[in-house]
Amino acid sequence: MTLCPPVEPMLAQAAEAVPGPAALRAGVAYEQKPDGHRALLFTASGRGGTVVVQTRRGALVQDRWPDLVAAAEAQLPHGLVLDGELVVWDIEAGRLSFEALQRRAATRARGALSLAVKWPAYLSPLTSCSTTARSCSPARTSSAVPCWRTCSPSTH
Repeated sequence: MTLCPPVEPMLAQAAEAVPGPAALRAGVAYEQKPDGHRALLFTASGRGGTVVVQTRRGALVQDRWPDLVAAAEAQLPHGLVLDGELVVWDIEAGRLSFEALQRRAATRARGALSLAVKWPAYLSPLTSCSTTARSCSPARTSSAVPCWRTCSPSTH
């Protein structure tokens, strides 16, 4: 079983502006950090399986994110684990909304569908793991974030 590669810890710092080209050539890296919740999304390991969304603390919360689960079922391959940032888009405001994210996270299954229409959820992946290949790779960012668990279907 393969673990995600270790990453040297570095604390994020807010910046008002990106420095000039000289700093960037020297190895300084910047990336936008959405204001969201970290989550793992496990696609079904085979036909008839279910998508699971897990918080950093291990709580299973897929009932709060029916739009995200439906999108994962329709668009992602079986046996995939995504480690990413869960964010919510406020349609009326035209921007990401941490307040809407908090509200959706606190809502149980009964009210989740109506909130999903108003505030759709997205998972911005940081790393992905394949439960079939047992490998981990950076998704869209230049620096990989370590997976929380080994890349294993038994994780969920």
